[in-house]
Amino acid sequence: MSIRLQLLIVALTTLVLPWAGCQYARELETALRDAQEKSLLASTGTIANALSAQPQRVFRDPDDPQTFAASHGDLYVYPLRNQPLLDGYRDDWGVAADPAPLPTTTGYGARAQAGSTERYLYIYIEVDDSHFDPEPSNARPERDRFDRVDLTLQRPDGTREFYFFATNAPGLIAAQSIVNGGDGEDHSAVEPRIQAFWLQTPTGYHLEARIPKSFVGSRLWIEALDGLGNGKSGVDAVELPEGGRLFFTTQGLDELLGTFIRDGIRATVVDANALKLGVAGKLGTHAPGDTEEEAQPWYRHLLSVDTSTLPLQVSAPDRLGGNSVSAALAGQPHAQWVRSADSQELLLTAAAPILIDNQTRGVVFLEQAGDQLLALRDHAVRRLFNLTLLATGCAGIVMFAFATWISLRIGRLRHAADSAVSSDGKIRLDMPESASADEIGALSRGFERLLARLNEHTQYLRTLGGKLSHELRTPLTIVRSSLDNLESEGLRDDQRGYVTRAREGTQRLQSILSALGAAARVEESIKQTERVNFDLCELLLSAIAAYRDGFPQAHFALETPADPCFIRGAPDLLVQLLDKLIENAVDFTTPAGTITVRLERALGNYVLQVQNDGPPIPQALHGRLFESLFEHRPGRDDKPHFGLGLYIVRLVAEYHGGTAVAANRSEGDGAIFTITVPLI
Repeated sequence: MSIRLQLLIVALTTLVLPWAGCQYARELETALRDAQEKSLLASTGTIANALSAQPQRVFRDPDDPQTFAASHGDLYVYPLRNQPLLDGYRDDWGVAADPAPLPTTTGYGARAQAGSTERYLYIYIEVDDSHFDPEPSNARPERDRFDRVDLTLQRPDGTREFYFFATNAPGLIAAQSIVNGGDGEDHSAVEPRIQAFWLQTPTGYHLEARIPKSFVGSRLWIEALDGLGNGKSGVDAVELPEGGRLFFTTQGLDELLGTFIRDGIRATVVDANALKLGVAGKLGTHAPGDTEEEAQPWYRHLLSVDTSTLPLQVSAPDRLGGNSVSAALAGQPHAQWVRSADSQELLLTAAAPILIDNQTRGVVFLEQAGDQLLALRDHAVRRLFNLTLLATGCAGIVMFAFATWISLRIGRLRHAADSAVSSDGKIRLDMPESASADEIGALSRGFERLLARLNEHTQYLRTLGGKLSHELRTPLTIVRSSLDNLESEGLRDDQRGYVTRAREGTQRLQSILSALGAAARVEESIKQTERVNFDLCELLLSAIAAYRDGFPQAHFALETPADPCFIRGAPDLLVQLLDKLIENAVDFTTPAGTITVRLERALGNYVLQVQNDGPPIPQALHGRLFESLFEHRPGRDDKPHFGLGLYIVRLVAEYHGGTAVAANRSEGDGAIFTITVPLI
C-alpha cells in the first residue's frame, strides 16, 4: 500500500470533526436567523408603540391623518444639511434624486424639487421653453404676456398668498405680488423676503427660489406660463383648488429615533405614503477594532448560504419600498431577509405600523446588517473548534508517530545518498529500503539506477583523455610535418605569414589536447594559467584574421571600441574561448550567414558577443548548453565532438571573474553567446 493511501486513510478519521462542525454551524445559523428576526421585530414594535404615544413628535401635522395616497403634484421636501447658494443649480443640495415632473395639460415639460433647512423652504424648477419672453417694465401679470412662474402659498393659518417670478434679464430676482394701487389699477409689488435666481439655459430656464418657512403651510400651487399666456405645467392647476401637498420631514425625529436604537441598526420612519419623515443610525459590518481577518474568517466560505434568491431592498432618497413596508402600511408587522440593492450585502429588515386612533399613520422600519449574525455564528464556531481541538490533537499525535516512522526511513535513504560517492570517486550502488514495496522503496531503486548511470558517466570521464589523445594525435602530427616540409621548401614573405598562423593553430590544438588529457581535471588546469596584461581589441583583430583564413566559407564581422581595451587575464585561454564559440558558430551558421563578434564596455565590464545566423537554440536546452560533456547537434559530421566546448567557455569566463550566457536573437534566427568579464 502506498504512503499516500496510508496517510489518506489516517487523515480521513479527522474529517468527521469539521463535517459535524459545519452541520452544527448551519443549524445554529438557522436558529439565530429566527431569533434575530423575532428580536428585531419586537424592537420595531416597541419603537412604533412609543411613537404612537407622542404623534406630535413624529408628524408635522398630527391632526391631518393623510390616509389618502400622494398625488402626482405633491412634493417631498428633502432635508438639506447646508444652506444652498441661489445660483440656478441644485448641485449643492446634496440630493441624489432627480426633480419630479410636474403635471401638465400642454406639450411643455417642467420638473420641480423641494428642500428645506431650519429657516427656509427651497424650490427648484426646470422649465422647457427655448424662447425667452422677458418681463416688460410696469408689467401687469393679469394681462401682460411674458415668461413667469406663479406661486400660491397656503400660509400656516390657512390663508393663501399669490406671488410670481419674472424678469427681463436672468440673475437674482425677488418675488412679486399683486397689489391695488391708488389709481384703482393692480400693480406688482416686490417681496424681498422671497428670493430666487433665474438661469436661462439652451432648452429653457431654471428657477431656484428661497422662501421663509413662516410663509409656508402644508400646500402650494406652482404654474409656469409662457409669453403667450399658456399654462405650461404646475403643482396644481385652477381646476384643483386643494393644491399640491408638501411632505416635510419632522424636525427632531432623527434625534428621537437615535435614543431607541443601538449600534449597527438604521431606523427610518415613513408616513402613510411611505415618504421618509426621519432616519437615524447606520449599518455596521463588524464591531469597532475588528481587523479584516477577524471580520472575514476563512471558514465563512464553507458555511456560506446562497442569498441570490432573496429580494432586493429598494429604497429611494424620499421613500421606502419592499414587502416589509407594504405589509406594515396594511397594519401587519413584518420581518424579512433581503439583499441591499447597492452593495448586495445581506440585511435583516423589520417594519411595524404606527397606529393613531386605530389608523395606520406611518411605519417604523429597522435595518440590521447580516454580518452581525455572522459574527454570532463565528463566535459559536470558534468555540466548537476549541472543543474539538483535543480530539484533533489526538489524531495529530497518531499522524506524527506515523510520519516519524516514515521520516526515519527517508533519513536512512538520505544518509546513504550523501555517502554514495566516496572521496576517491568510487560509487556505492546499493541503497537501503530498496526491497520495500511503497514509494520509499521505489525512490531507493530510482537512486540505484541514477548511481549506476552516474558510474557509467564517471568511467567515461576517466577514459576521455585517452580518447581525445587518440583522435587528435594523428591529425596534429600530419599538420606539423606538413608545415615543416613547407618551411624546408622555402617560402615567400606572404606565405610565411600563413605558415606562422598555422603553427599558432597547431600550438592551440596542442594546448587543448593537454587540457583535455587531464579529463576530469579541466577546471584545475585552467586555474593554473598565468595572468598577464594585454589589449583585448588587438587579440580579437588577430584572432578574427586567423578565422577568416581558417574558415573561408564563413563571413566574419568585428565590432570593437576605437581605443585599446586592456584586461588582465590569460590571452591563450581567451583565444581558446573564442575558438570554441567560433567553431560552434561556424557549425550552425547558414552558408550565406554572418558571424558577428562585438566587444563593448558596459557598467564596468567588457561584454564580448558572438552572434551567428542560423537556427535558434531550443528553449529546453538553454539551461544545459554550458554543462560538461553535454552535446546536442541535429546532424552528424566527421569531426569528433565531446561536449566540452561550451563547458570550457564557461570555465574560462569564470576564471576571469565573468559569466557566459546563451540566448536567441530577437529577430528569431540565430543565437547570441555573451561573455561578460570585469574591466580589472
